[in-house]
Amino acid sequence: MKPAFFAYTFILALLVSATATAQQQRRPQRWGGGVDDERLHFGFSFHYLSADYKITLKPDWQQPYEEGGVPVADSLYGVRAPFQQGLGLGLLADLKLSENANLRFTPNLVFSNKTVDYRYTPNTIVNSHERDLSALVRATYIDLPLLFKFKSDRKGNYRGYLIGGGKYSLNVVSGKRYNDRDKVPLEKLLKTKPGYFSYEAGIGFDLYFDYFKMSPEIRWVQSVGNLLDAREPNMYNHPIERLMLRNFQVSLFFE
Repeated sequence: MKPAFFAYTFILALLVSATATAQQQRRPQRWGGGVDDERLHFGFSFHYLSADYKITLKPDWQQPYEEGGVPVADSLYGVRAPFQQGLGLGLLADLKLSENANLRFTPNLVFSNKTVDYRYTPNTIVNSHERDLSALVRATYIDLPLLFKFKSDRKGNYRGYLIGGGKYSLNVVSGKRYNDRDKVPLEKLLKTKPGYFSYEAGIGFDLYFDYFKMSPEIRWVQSVGNLLDAREPNMYNHPIERLMLRNFQVSLFFE
């Protein structure tokens, strides 16, 4: 699906929620099912994300790559990582610390394959017709975020909040799908480490309905350290010195 579809859906959800909230404010009761009064409560979530890699290249990144002394690809003149879209489903466990602070554990399953594009000068030795190539990064992650949520005072049936913390992500793509030892150089995969840490921060709104609370949220995520797995050199990881992941995430939480 196109990113615009998710953006329009998110905006529509905000407009519907704002209208419902305005109507609720005219009523004397405070909705939400009493979820804010519970010491520990649970929920679920849906996520849309747009992610790319921040790439640091080696000083000699343009040099031709060879395997066993045989040229595999000619000189590079461009490496880039386009934004790729992904979807996620998650659960939620929320611990109330005070009236304005909560500790949240939100494990997610995220489907988000990525690509890195390479542009080569015309190759007169091997595969001269191959000038633009893309390396696939297979990625299905289990995300394990631990976050602090700092809330404003509740105004009628809505409140704003800031959220921030860290998470550990584990790639659960099977080893067989990641095994490319028997493939020709052009069919190799760009591999990342199976697990990594990242930090994230965002903003959201709690909107209270009859028996539940819905929270639209926008979050920025940045990985920590080098994600590149260069234990098996190939033409795709050869020019890269450092690989970092960053993504923009739009979420809906139901509690």
